[in-house]
Amino acid sequence: MAGAVRRAGEQAAPGLEALARFGYACRGVVYVTVGALALTLAAGRRGGAATDTEGAVRRLEDLPLGEGLVGVLALGLVGYALWQLLRAVLDPERLGTAAAGLARRAGYLASGAVNLGAAWFAFRLVTQASVGSGASAQDLAARVLALPAGQLLLGLGGAALLGAGGAELVSAGRGKFMKFIALRGAGADHSATLRRVGQLGTAARGVVLGLVGAFLLVAAVQGEAAGVRGTGGALNWLLNRPGGAWLMGAVALGTVCYGLWCFVQARYRHIQVGGGRQPAAA
Repeated sequence: MAGAVRRAGEQAAPGLEALARFGYACRGVVYVTVGALALTLAAGRRGGAATDTEGAVRRLEDLPLGEGLVGVLALGLVGYALWQLLRAVLDPERLGTAAAGLARRAGYLASGAVNLGAAWFAFRLVTQASVGSGASAQDLAARVLALPAGQLLLGLGGAALLGAGGAELVSAGRGKFMKFIALRGAGADHSATLRRVGQLGTAARGVVLGLVGAFLLVAAVQGEAAGVRGTGGALNWLLNRPGGAWLMGAVALGTVCYGLWCFVQARYRHIQVGGGRQPAAA
């Protein structure tokens, strides 16, 4: 079965690569929007908000021609989700079946599921289907806690997110975020700027993931979902700390950089469906 899936993926590789690149670009639009809204709020200006993917998509729909834009984003998010699922199943990065590799591939699988959910939300929004505010992070956590061994499951999820956030910070510090990026033809000055954007964006993403994971861990220990926060809640939490406007502003700016880094990946990332040699970063 795995071999058949791999062969099918390789046969469809050109189309899948294009769809993945389109997905990275659409993801960039979403994260630039999330970061810009948070940066506006941190600056104390009207129109700002601490929100997540769903809130960003709603804001984009309110723009002129917003429905068309959201429809395009829905398709792009499906493309990104499909690429994440292929990374999990086909293992083009050759992570293998050791514990660390399986953990990374499970993360890709989870990312694919989350982005499919975001794409479905965008599709329902643009088709004017009945769309509520969706289940909040607290609602989802409460459902997990209601399951047998719910505290353990929630704790594992929190630990996974906290670990992912830490990994992103390490990646930013050590330059690992460049592993699949080949900036050939970008020019030395341009390449240095793009690397810095990627570093700041990856670090900000790590901070947000780490905070969300920490909130989940605390909720798991306490057996209470009230303190759980998603991306928007994590940004709001920063705003309410001493010096919060600066803290939130820094992470918001980093989130904008993360969105811009998604555009860089859309252009320069090495995407190989089914394996293959990876280029050295340029």
